Amino acid sequence: MITSFVKRAIHESKVLGALDRLYVYLGKQAQQSHIIQWFLAVREDPADTQRSIFSKLFYGILGIFGTLFEKIGLSRLLEGSILKEPFLWGALAMALAPLLPTMAVLAIVMISFVALFLQLVCEKKRMTYQVLTKYVLLYAFVYLFATIFSVSLQDSLLGGILSVAFTLFFVVISQSVDSKKKADILVRALIIIGALVSVYGFYQYMHQDQFSGQWVDADMFSSITFRVYSTLENPNVLGEYFLLVLPFAASIFLTAKNKADRFVSFICGCAMLVCLVLTYSRGCYLGLLVSAAAFLVLIDRRFLLLGILGLLALPFVLPDTILNRFLSIGNMEDSSTSYRVYIWMGTLAMLKDYWFSGIGPGIGAFNKVYPFYAYHSVSAPHSHNLFLQIFCDAGVIGFMVFASIIWMFYRLGFRAVSVEKNWREKIHLIAGISAISGFMVQSLTDYTFYNYRVMLLFWAVLGLTAALAHMCMHREEGK
Repeated sequence: MITSFVKRAIHESKVLGALDRLYVYLGKQAQQSHIIQWFLAVREDPADTQRSIFSKLFYGILGIFGTLFEKIGLSRLLEGSILKEPFLWGALAMALAPLLPTMAVLAIVMISFVALFLQLVCEKKRMTYQVLTKYVLLYAFVYLFATIFSVSLQDSLLGGILSVAFTLFFVVISQSVDSKKKADILVRALIIIGALVSVYGFYQYMHQDQFSGQWVDADMFSSITFRVYSTLENPNVLGEYFLLVLPFAASIFLTAKNKADRFVSFICGCAMLVCLVLTYSRGCYLGLLVSAAAFLVLIDRRFLLLGILGLLALPFVLPDTILNRFLSIGNMEDSSTSYRVYIWMGTLAMLKDYWFSGIGPGIGAFNKVYPFYAYHSVSAPHSHNLFLQIFCDAGVIGFMVFASIIWMFYRLGFRAVSVEKNWREKIHLIAGISAISGFMVQSLTDYTFYNYRVMLLFWAVLGLTAALAHMCMHREEGK
């Protein structure tokens, strides 16, 4: 058991024991708090969708298609077809996202939409109600609206279509992952592909002369000659990908039923961790620390103390190259740091005029407006901050809807973790929460949706975690 070491350390130390009793007392007080109880009080009521006008209209249209399919014999023709398996296509898109070109991933995503539609029509299946879905649908609609009314429709069209399609992929994953077995298959596929991405990253690192190394500030970090980016074209993007996948490798390792599974997950996890280190992405380093802290503390709050001790020990065990990267955070002499600060200043100045409607998604739309507000004539393809960029793309409404999605995600996730009794499912839930937490930290210093394949994976992880939470809540409410 993961907490056995912690329990033994606490039992053998009077100081740790006293702190543990303090944690227990504070934990009980927090659980009795009205604010905490309200935060965790998330219920999923399927009757809400059955009563809504939208739901009646939606299922009415599906019924018309169902009747039509039966009359022309299409329902019979599609019996047993993989075109009615949204989980298969969703899993392919999610797992292969780092390996395929963006447009190939989009093609698979579109097939997954068709598969979900055909499954609902031919099998007369009803979608499960999940509290996050309505917020995600609203966010996709706002982005579609922002695309249509962009300052440059031509520049925003492709980015807007990709953003809307990949956001709606949340629905495919959250609806098609309806069993523990499917969740397990998806998680295993993720970590296997993550390990393959890492192997290619190691190949890059060992053959640096064959690849570009343009992301290195030679003046400040002369010891860093190359930053790995593998199949994702940018070291920061690669790090963001690993932030979303690594926690699931840890969850498989902790819940594996046999030594072979534990060994494979350990090797895959170590490969991804080392490859993330070789990206030398400071934001991803911080994201990884937050992700690991969230993972351990959600398992057992006593890991909080060990985490503090671990942080104090880090300066003595980290290699100089990594330690120097950490210490350079906030140093304006670093070109990367000053570059971001100037961009943020220019973006905030721009938002004073475009705060309500935004300017529309896409690099082209951003660069039609941003140069007029740029500080020190610093050019940039985006704002280097996810939250600022959503504000730029879709205005205050888009920002508020996205903030609502993250807020409701944490409410739902923490509620599910607090009631889940199955160790395996609880750890997968914690992995999902940790992955999103680390990703959100990195999003403070970078536009993490810049690479559309990583954007897809974010919505997929959100959908997977929501599906696990829904299964947990359904079991809890059915007792």
